[in-house]
Amino acid sequence: MTVLIPNARIAARWNGALQARLRHAPLERFLRVRGRKWAAIGDARNTDNLASATMLFVAGALESRADWSGGALTASQYRAVGQAACAVSSSLALLIQEPEHWRTAALVATARLLERQVGLSAAAHVAAAAAREFNSAVTDGSQQTEVFTIGQAARGAVESNADADAVHVMRLISARLDSAAPGPAGEPDGEGGRYGMGGSIGFTT
Repeated sequence: MTVLIPNARIAARWNGALQARLRHAPLERFLRVRGRKWAAIGDARNTDNLASATMLFVAGALESRADWSGGALTASQYRAVGQAACAVSSSLALLIQEPEHWRTAALVATARLLERQVGLSAAAHVAAAAAREFNSAVTDGSQQTEVFTIGQAARGAVESNADADAVHVMRLISARLDSAAPGPAGEPDGEGGRYGMGGSIGFTT
């Protein structure tokens, strides 16, 4: 019987890969349970996985709203979509200990979510502006409580892997969209939406 002992460099590489897999395990489990593809290899795998999870949460909130299917969101609500995407991707990037990937994931998710509503070029501009605003707010400590809460709730939902927690995140995002669109008397307009998350989102409540 021969026992193969890897050299220190190979052993360190194996250990690093194992630790990364363990860090990413909650997000992988969360996506796989909901039928989402998990990118295990490739230079963009972290960005792809974060963007996929971000879109799952934000798209779930959007698809529950009548004003989304009718294309009636306001410009401030489009910015709120970008802010929500930033909050989710940033929090989940910290969860898997890949904080440098949040921005690209948020940009990709926001652009994909808004492309059909405003076109790719405008969606990309909204995404970039939202990322700048989000990063600035984090840096100077002025981040809105609503936005911070969305990120924290998204992390909790991935860690628990519970549908009820994920739907709660979607409700928080929808409420943020409502608050971004004041009515004539200064009151939030629009309904929170119905949360029967079937179809492409993969939730039933």
